[in-house]
Amino acid sequence: MRRFNVSLLTSRKIVMTTGALCMIGPGCIGLAGSPGMAIALFCVGGFAHQMLSGALLTLSADLFDRRVVATATGMAGSAAWIGGLSFSLVIGALADTIGYDPLFVCLALFDIAGAAILWTLLRKKPTAIPLAA
Repeated sequence: MRRFNVSLLTSRKIVMTTGALCMIGPGCIGLAGSPGMAIALFCVGGFAHQMLSGALLTLSADLFDRRVVATATGMAGSAAWIGGLSFSLVIGALADTIGYDPLFVCLALFDIAGAAILWTLLRKKPTAIPLAA
């Protein structure tokens, strides 16, 4: 049996990438031939979103000193909330004119871009941020 030595951060990046690639399914909802297929693709998207959320929410505990994990998680959550709000406002305004298909395509593209950014930002082994005493 072969053993693989995968670091914790690499495993989180792999989970993030797998979730982002699974989001291609919901990106194709507009191409679904039946309501059942659209629902199945939407369910794949829900699962993929939970994969992404789980991997990203635990990254702060991996990257930061335990004394600042709550602050880092809170700041990341605030940034995510602002991004989600902005995305909802833009898509909500456009949904009546161009439909919901672009929403699902954008979700897939943004998740894939996020995975690429994650791999780019976490190339080197992270070091804990020192706290001033």
